Amino acid sequence: GITTNINYYVRAYAQNQAGIAYSQEVQFNSGNAITLPVLTTSAVINVTGTQATSGGSITSDGGSPVTDRGVCWSTSGTPDINSTVIHSGTGTGSFNSTLSPLVNGTHYYVRAFAKNIIGIAYGQLIEFNTPYLPPITTNPIINITQTSATSGGNIQNSGGGTISQRGVCWNTTGNPTTSNSKTINGTGPGV
Repeated sequence: GITTNINYYVRAYAQNQAGIAYSQEVQFNSGNAITLPVLTTSAVINVTGTQATSGGSITSDGGSPVTDRGVCWSTSGTPDINSTVIHSGTGTGSFNSTLSPLVNGTHYYVRAFAKNIIGIAYGQLIEFNTPYLPPITTNPIINITQTSATSGGNIQNSGGGTISQRGVCWNTTGNPTTSNSKTINGTGPGV
């Protein structure tokens, strides 16, 4: 029930049949109240299908050292330290964390947190999506000769990411990948 930044005077007392006895007087100042830390959540960057980067910036420890900080995330609602968490040290200042593992094509909620003696404070909530593998089809193979053939594909959309390379891959054993022979035919979705 005391007020912040006020001088107070205190004495102990004891009462019996003879009266009330008081101890020596002690003075103190209540000082500034300790509060929760003040922080913001950093933008989510470097998003792939399986990981992303975020973090926070703690501008005030609230008058008590920050003993834990990091990022929490979930696929529903508002994440807290009972959600998926990555711890990123102690103290004030900026920090970054890698959110992993994530799932392709999923909507996530993320926010930074900081803990001091009073409790846990959270930064603002940020939402982001991980990209999904783009839907693609292979065109029929035409113009077949003994040394060449023509094919291609149709990338219907970018899957929420950026198509940085596209082409056709082939081998003689089945299930060709880009580790086998391949063409490089530009970037972006389309035919």
